[in-house]
Amino acid sequence: MPIVVEPLSDEHIAAVQGFNCRINAGGIAYRFPESSVPQWLPRRESLPIYQEHFVALEGDAVRGGYILKRQPFACNGEVSVIGDYQLPISEGTVDRSYGLVGLLMLKNALVREPLLLALGIGGYQEALTRMLKAMKWSMVSCPFFFKVVHPFRFLREIVALRKKRYMSMALDLLAFSGLGWLLIRSLQLVNQAGGQIGTDIECEEVEEFSDWADEIWKHIEQRYTFVAVREAVILNTLYPVIDRRFRRIKVLREGKPIGWAVLLNTQMKQNKYFGDMKVGTVVDCLALEGDEQCVVTAATRSLERWGADVVVTNQLHRSWCKAFSRNGYLAGPSNYIFAVSPLLAKKLHPFDRAVSQAHITRGDGDGAGHLLSCEPAT
Repeated sequence: MPIVVEPLSDEHIAAVQGFNCRINAGGIAYRFPESSVPQWLPRRESLPIYQEHFVALEGDAVRGGYILKRQPFACNGEVSVIGDYQLPISEGTVDRSYGLVGLLMLKNALVREPLLLALGIGGYQEALTRMLKAMKWSMVSCPFFFKVVHPFRFLREIVALRKKRYMSMALDLLAFSGLGWLLIRSLQLVNQAGGQIGTDIECEEVEEFSDWADEIWKHIEQRYTFVAVREAVILNTLYPVIDRRFRRIKVLREGKPIGWAVLLNTQMKQNKYFGDMKVGTVVDCLALEGDEQCVVTAATRSLERWGADVVVTNQLHRSWCKAFSRNGYLAGPSNYIFAVSPLLAKKLHPFDRAVSQAHITRGDGDGAGHLLSCEPAT
């Protein structure tokens, strides 16, 4: 029986539940949404950003599904609606007879939105990444930066580095001897030239974005080769007041807003990377040209004041990468990939040069809270 891809409706919910049970039994931890109305970004007439759910059907059975997020981006100064290919799950991951479902869903998404991107993915070894490369997509890793605030806690809790017994013993030695504190502080000071901001710079926490954020956007929307539209109405949709995980700061010079950042401060619990650390995340940020470092300093100080053990972020634009580095952040391996369809790559030609001037953050993906899905820390 041929497989067709259709928008998810209420009549498919029971079949989606069956699909989730089958892939979970096969060892896949992900679950496709069991609701026809997206919980995160439902479609509303007044909003230019929303999600749609699609399922691959074989008769009445669901064999896969994907989410398409539509969002306005400024691409070389021209605003276009871009599709984001999210959470593609295929029964082919547990049953080889459905191995082509993933390709079928991707082709369906490209028909619906030829200007398509994928963000995050999980690394170049993933099946989706390999499929995108085979289909001539262009891609690049968004650099990962981290700053250790409390070296002892970091060395004792960084599960990602403690998988080997000898590594655990070495990290414990560094932690208890004090050598780890000295080593980490020295590494973070090598390139640091920031951390200090003028007395005319202020930072305040805000409940939501308003006209002041729109003014910042108007000043910089032509600056980047590729950037999601960051007007107040969109920001308040992505980072709603009711979601306690997100904290927003506004940075001002002599009382005038020059930038902002969206932050997470999450208490981890037996996390496979961070153990039980309190992890701060710079989810999203924007600044007037030349003021990136002030925003990074203000964001970092805020997370340090709130008790973060380590602060992490992913950034693509060279100015933001430089700003984090000059604030003592170290670069680590990144599995956060920015991939674009051939048609979108044409709008960003030459791709290698364009991406160095594109502004991509964690906030542009499939929900920043998915990175750190534990409880918000106070």
